[in-house]
Amino acid sequence: MSEAVTTPADLSPAHRNLFDKAAASVKMQNASYAVQLLLPIIKDVPTFLEGRKTLRTAAALAHTGKKKLIDTSSIAVMKLKGKAASDPLGVLYDLEEILATDPFNQAANEMLFTAANAAHMPQTAAFGLEMIMKGHPNNIKNMHRLADFYMTANDPEKAIAVFNNILKIDNSDGEARRGVTNANARLSMNKAKWEGGDGGNFRDLIKNKDKAKQLEDMNRIGATKEQMMEQLAYLGAEYEADPNNVDTSRKIGELYERLDDYSSALSYFQWALQLSNGDASLETKVHKIQDRLEEATLAQLQATIDADPTAETAEAAREQLKELHQVRLEKLVVSSRERVDRNPTDPQLRYELGMNLYNCGNPTEAIPELQRAKNNPAIRTKAMLALAKCYEAKNMFDLGVRQLQEAAGEIPTMDATKKEVLYVLGNILEKMGRKEDFLEAFKQIYEVDYAYRDVAPRVEGSY
Repeated sequence: MSEAVTTPADLSPAHRNLFDKAAASVKMQNASYAVQLLLPIIKDVPTFLEGRKTLRTAAALAHTGKKKLIDTSSIAVMKLKGKAASDPLGVLYDLEEILATDPFNQAANEMLFTAANAAHMPQTAAFGLEMIMKGHPNNIKNMHRLADFYMTANDPEKAIAVFNNILKIDNSDGEARRGVTNANARLSMNKAKWEGGDGGNFRDLIKNKDKAKQLEDMNRIGATKEQMMEQLAYLGAEYEADPNNVDTSRKIGELYERLDDYSSALSYFQWALQLSNGDASLETKVHKIQDRLEEATLAQLQATIDADPTAETAEAAREQLKELHQVRLEKLVVSSRERVDRNPTDPQLRYELGMNLYNCGNPTEAIPELQRAKNNPAIRTKAMLALAKCYEAKNMFDLGVRQLQEAAGEIPTMDATKKEVLYVLGNILEKMGRKEDFLEAFKQIYEVDYAYRDVAPRVEGSY
């Protein structure tokens, strides 16, 4: 988006001084004073976009939690309608006076978009719709308008972010899904400096069948990012022609997954799953991608905590991390229970449900699932270990010991599983006050793996 934007360095010394004071006031939470300083700058320099954004931040801070007794902003915006058509640049300041007390006002921001667009200020225009999205995050109609505007302004990267926001709210929005594909293809074309096509519709790309076949052959492990993006352009055309083709949606999802764009990948895999009426491989893929996205969020929160454990942001991150962990565990229980309902004779699914119930803090519900899983030789030891942990959680130590002793006797070599069985056994025996038996379990590990967890200091400390 090209616009003759004024930067802080371009301001006059007087305006620059006012802006510096305003920015400092925002940081010091003196937002109302910052608004007073910024309004005259925007009036004199309407192209100062950074100042306009700082003004909106200050207004939002100044009016957070405040409710107007009488809201006259809608009437004020209506009065500006005629002026917006005849003097779009002049009306921008009038709108700022309204937005200074109501920064997320939808009507005012929509008029800001229209007026700025008419004044050939596309970045300022987009800012109006961005503020609506921030203040009204479920307004899908506005988000479509913003994403389409980004595409018209040839900014596909920002369009992709908006389309993905829409899909988070409504995954069945086919227009947003097509938008993601087309925007990614446009992004690829821009980077490769391709020519041709109208930039929004890629049906013309599949006319060259030989090229399409060549790109499909490239779609292997060794394909470059540019080749995968080019393939997305062709698949995007196929998807636009037939959005209900399961194979096309699956291929697009696989490409996005390989490009590490997991949000887009999830959208297409979920759509393919819906079209397939419950294809097991697609269901597994959806759960896998969801896990990756959740793990990324958890990792980001943990990084915030690790950066400064004593900061207020770290404490907030800890609370959010705790909540997300619990939500994730509950979701795993729901999804694994659904899979068991569809395949009630599958012992592996029973085991997964039992483990998810245990991890979610429901050992009582986990026990019958794990008891059924225990009958399968392939997962018998894992199920017995999990059962022992459930009994331990319920203070039924003797039952836990019985499971672990049986499991240990069935494992001929001291592998990783047997070490864990003996370790859990030792801990339960210690809780029961059976010191000699606890040490015997730990000594079996000590004799083959000195560095296993805290076995060495606990064994040596007993002498």
